Amino acid sequence: MKLGPVSPYRSRKDRPGSPEESKPGLVSDMVRQFADPYAFLRELVQNSMDAGTTRIEVDVIRGADGDTRTRVTDSGTGMTPAIIESALLTLFSSSKEGDSTKIGKYGVGFVSVLAIEPEEVIVDTWREGGAWRATILRDHSYVVEEIPPRPLSGTSVTLTHTLESSAFDLHADSVRQSLLRWCRHARVPIWLSITDYANPQGSSRSQLDRPLAVHAAVSVTDLDGEDTIVLGPGMGAEHLETPAWPHENTTPFIGFYNRGLTLYESGGESFPGLEGLRVKISSSQLKHTLSRDNVRREQGFDDLLDRARSLAKRSLPKAVAAALRAEAERAVEGTHLGEYLALLEASAHDPCRLSAAQVWFPLASPVDGQRAMSMAALMAHTPRRAPILTAAEPNVVTAAFAAEGRPTVLCLHASMVHRVANLHRRGSVEPAHGRHFLLEELPSSDLSASDLALAAETQRCIALAGIALERITFARAQGVVPGHVVLAREPTSGIVSLEAAARAAGRWGAGAVLLLDTRAEAVRVARDRAGRQLRAASQLLARVLLLERRGPLKASLNDALLRDYAGGGA
Repeated sequence: MKLGPVSPYRSRKDRPGSPEESKPGLVSDMVRQFADPYAFLRELVQNSMDAGTTRIEVDVIRGADGDTRTRVTDSGTGMTPAIIESALLTLFSSSKEGDSTKIGKYGVGFVSVLAIEPEEVIVDTWREGGAWRATILRDHSYVVEEIPPRPLSGTSVTLTHTLESSAFDLHADSVRQSLLRWCRHARVPIWLSITDYANPQGSSRSQLDRPLAVHAAVSVTDLDGEDTIVLGPGMGAEHLETPAWPHENTTPFIGFYNRGLTLYESGGESFPGLEGLRVKISSSQLKHTLSRDNVRREQGFDDLLDRARSLAKRSLPKAVAAALRAEAERAVEGTHLGEYLALLEASAHDPCRLSAAQVWFPLASPVDGQRAMSMAALMAHTPRRAPILTAAEPNVVTAAFAAEGRPTVLCLHASMVHRVANLHRRGSVEPAHGRHFLLEELPSSDLSASDLALAAETQRCIALAGIALERITFARAQGVVPGHVVLAREPTSGIVSLEAAARAAGRWGAGAVLLLDTRAEAVRVARDRAGRQLRAASQLLARVLLLERRGPLKASLNDALLRDYAGGGA
């Protein structure tokens, strides 16, 4: 056993009143530099990565008696007793000084293990056939001793506490959240195991590291050696189904990392040229400040920002355009709508703003085999001065328009209608369904003898009102509320707008063809009775049609219809 005389931790040889007595105050001052007490996990992961580990295991274990151990284990190079005392246990002494491949520099990171006030900190380390343990007590005294050797090399740092069940749950969650906040992009696998022997159901094991990526519908990446820049649009990201990590759920967002470990993240600081974006930059050029709460703003920092701006300007609009077209076609199938809506919104803002030829929309019904079209193509396929058509779902009306070569935008969200209108500034936008319907005159083969007789008798009764129609027949009017009676001139089949139908309704006369919607209640009842009571059915139908056309009937017309009915149609 070897007692350690090295500051800032007091060995057990120290006596009150000695010059070393002031050291705990210095340690406490250094501990307070860490705004997040659980940031000690970042420091331990950083040390493990600097030691060349290929994997990090974090274990949080509570025994039945409340004894809790929080342990970080790596497979790095390990330490010798000299390194333990000179580099680990001495404030401001760092074995990484001058080594650009290492993240830490100031030699103060390890002191952060005291931030959550452990009862003991136990450091086990092994290499080259030897193994040693450093135990640091609550009063900052320590002991370094030799322990049985272990194969290979590595280091394990254990913090001990005594915790009740609820406190353990809070502690375990804090460990998880801290690892996710500070180490989620680490370039080595990080596994977290939580074990509570008093509550086995609460135990879990999960891998916490994840690729360096931004929460956006599309992103672009610049790789250059150890440097990685990834960025994407933040506008519209609320439409994405997968929620963002809370620290990244702002626009703009920017994060700076060294080998994936978080140095600084901000959702409030603005960087010119990166507005509206979510950006992550990982580089060995980036260093944390002494207080660990920011990134050092040096030349390398500025150079990386310039590269990010260039990447955004050079590559992001093309990536948004390509992804928007692909997602427009997928949106037709009702899948990945969130990605499409996010891209559509991004396309309306700098630096991702796209032209009408680059903004694509899904179609309610395919046109010439195309399931999606750019806004420029939509305008080209729409008659001059006519509105761009929209629909919430495919229907017979959109299919009929598509057959004529006229597209209808499938608007699955209100923001899509707004975007169409914004791009089609010189024209209007209107729904295809509800403003248009599909009219189809029934062929004579679909009409019975009583149908033909009913049509002829009804036409004759209407003639008593001085209205000479070309003919009356039956039709299907699809895409409107049942009950419409349609007046048309030839052709009597095709797409009809409600405005056109309303204009035609005021022009009864020679050459007009009255098409009776078979779904209308009055028409259905008249057809049912025509075979048994033709005169009554035709009189009833004629009165309904005249009431729709003229309102209340004049007494003279009522008398004429009654005389006709009483006279048997003579």
